[in-house]
Amino acid sequence: MHVGRREFLASIGGLGAGLGLGAVSHWLPLAPPEVGPDWSPGREKFVPSTCLLCPAHCGIRGRVIDGTLVRVDGNPLHPVSRGGLCPKGAAGIQLLYHPGRITGPVERTGAPGSGDFRRISWDAALDRVAASISGSRAAGKAGTVAWLTGDTSGIMGELVQRFAAACGTLHVVREDYADGSGDVMQLTQGIATPPAFDLQASDLIVSFGAPLSEASWLLPQAARARDAEGDRRPHWVQIDVRHSRTAARADEWVAIRPGTYGTLALGLAYVLLKEGLYDGEKVRRHVDGIEDWTDQRGRSVPGFRTLVSRYGRTESVSRITGAPAESIVRLAKAFGAARRPVAVWDQAVSWRTGGLSDALAIHALNILIGALSRPGGVLTQPAPPWPSLAGRAGIAGSPPRQTTPGAALTPDNWAERVASGASPLDALFLYYSNPVASSPDPAAVARALESIPLVVSFSPFLDETSRHAHLILPDHTYLERWQDAPAPPSVPIPVWGIVQPMAAPRHDTRSTGDVMLQLASRLGGEAAASLPWTSMEAIVRQRGDALARADRGSVLVGSFQRDELRELESRGWWLPHGLSEDQFWERLRETGGWFDPYHDYRDWSTTSKLPGGKLSVFPMAVRERIAAGSAGLAEGFLPIGADEPSPGGDGGYPLQLIPYRVMTLASGSTTLMPWLLENLGVLTGDAWGIWAEVNPDTGDKLGLSDRQVVRIESAAGSFNARLRFFAGAQPGVVNVPYGLHSAVEGWGHAESGNPIRAVGARRDPVTGLPDWYTTRVRLVPA
Repeated sequence: MHVGRREFLASIGGLGAGLGLGAVSHWLPLAPPEVGPDWSPGREKFVPSTCLLCPAHCGIRGRVIDGTLVRVDGNPLHPVSRGGLCPKGAAGIQLLYHPGRITGPVERTGAPGSGDFRRISWDAALDRVAASISGSRAAGKAGTVAWLTGDTSGIMGELVQRFAAACGTLHVVREDYADGSGDVMQLTQGIATPPAFDLQASDLIVSFGAPLSEASWLLPQAARARDAEGDRRPHWVQIDVRHSRTAARADEWVAIRPGTYGTLALGLAYVLLKEGLYDGEKVRRHVDGIEDWTDQRGRSVPGFRTLVSRYGRTESVSRITGAPAESIVRLAKAFGAARRPVAVWDQAVSWRTGGLSDALAIHALNILIGALSRPGGVLTQPAPPWPSLAGRAGIAGSPPRQTTPGAALTPDNWAERVASGASPLDALFLYYSNPVASSPDPAAVARALESIPLVVSFSPFLDETSRHAHLILPDHTYLERWQDAPAPPSVPIPVWGIVQPMAAPRHDTRSTGDVMLQLASRLGGEAAASLPWTSMEAIVRQRGDALARADRGSVLVGSFQRDELRELESRGWWLPHGLSEDQFWERLRETGGWFDPYHDYRDWSTTSKLPGGKLSVFPMAVRERIAAGSAGLAEGFLPIGADEPSPGGDGGYPLQLIPYRVMTLASGSTTLMPWLLENLGVLTGDAWGIWAEVNPDTGDKLGLSDRQVVRIESAAGSFNARLRFFAGAQPGVVNVPYGLHSAVEGWGHAESGNPIRAVGARRDPVTGLPDWYTTRVRLVPA
């Protein structure tokens, strides 16, 4: 279209008139809107709660107009997230209004997996479940009742355990995706709890594969640290096998080969020890295992210094890891010169055979530079001041004697044992667990489910596993129910978030906690006495009353008061709140929870519980444990080596598979949120389906093309994905996001694929953790 001088001037005149009228409208009186006689402005209120879509448990605040929840934002008073909220948390409102929700209790009428169900009443459903449990107990088979749960912390985790015990069983199988960091703390410090990383107070964060900007429990703390201003912002180095979103957000990305995180850590330790860039005084006084020693048989045992000098030489580490020698030296010197550096890791390190050795080598860096129990370092979260449900005074009776027979069921063996008859079950309860989607062998899970007379799912949606259930007793969404949400152990201070309804239940659903209490009442006897509460709200209120009586902490407050409370407690002062339990409860509901901002860095008992208060680096017991279960490690226990097959020894699978998590897939319900499905691959631009990243050179050598659908095969299984050429992928490596599954039929996405089908059920024999990162694969056109 041609725009001449006359048209241009006319358009400018129109623009000027528009601007003029807009400006005049600010001071010229405008006619009020015409409304009907019954019209009134909407009533607005804000309801604080806690997000339950991942274990980070960020504070949220719902905007409610005339009783309708219209938006979910972050709660600025929450000390962990401080008003921040990831896309997943903002999209959670789509679960509340999702058209695929199950609107009430149903029973299956068709074959397992068919999806044929019909509505029944709550009374009929609860009577059927209670009769099954009572029948098993009367027959002396109470131990044939089991629970399979996802991540259940706080009150719900305790309630499931107590309800199971009331039924006479110890079979509670929890799929919590632990990263094994608690083992590292136990072996080096004698403290069996995962570490808390004080990222905000650090000046140098070295992350070994931890997805701090994507799917980590540390995401809220990392976001606040990254967004700090000036000198308060730490320098962030991401060591990773792919150019992830976290690597893109970091100040520096150090690319290394798969399986070499621990090798690089030894290379950094070599420079620190050689150059004297470590806390020599702390190491001398508090650390065992650095220098050589003589064992009880009189044999000389090489200490960490000797071992590092043998296997951590910069040129050798550079050759194995692929990281340039100058980058290794520069990073080590920066780590030793920083005032408050910290090294961080997660599943990317530990979920592989030999992963414990890698994690111990990384944590040795924190021990060398004195990062334990100091600001900006590695801490342990203090114990919260509330009693467990079992320890609460006033509960009548105690859980009945458990009568669970045989070996314990685990996430790894339950399906095989149940299907084979080794551990027969009469009833199985599924709470936030979808093993047909998450298992490497869904057919085995389906066989196990079909062998159980009663399978009860609490899923609000008809997912892959609930299709095999006999009954579905749909839970409220977390936006409609009462619960609590304590901060995960990765947070340095105890935080108790309240979960309260932001909206009235939209359907004939019930909170699973309330269902357990109603079942206990129907069972009567010891079960009813063991679970005497009337509702989940009553249990949450009970925990709130316990906090009202605690002589520490406060309801959530703003940043100025938060700093004031921390300073007062550091000087030995605590200001009583002066409220009755009723008033304190209302303040908890108004603010969103409770916290204690003070961490006592002088309490050495939070650093080590080993004999003499020592710390330990690769002690003999650890060396022997690793050597007994792993192969290919230097001295039998040191992480030296890469997952590269020898020529011709790859068994026809020449590529390395790297499953990884992204923020938009870090929840089992992600596939129900269109907002997230539209933005799955931030760096690759992928949406609505699974993709596999390969380096363009790798794709060209295999004769494949970008966006081609391929089958990814391993010795364990296969799955399909759409190929994406991505320069951030290393040659010879296939990166695939994990977590996309078909979810609810008709409401999911067009393409799905599960890399765990190719990974299989392998586990590290030393730790028992999944082995995700040693899988070899090949690509075949689909």
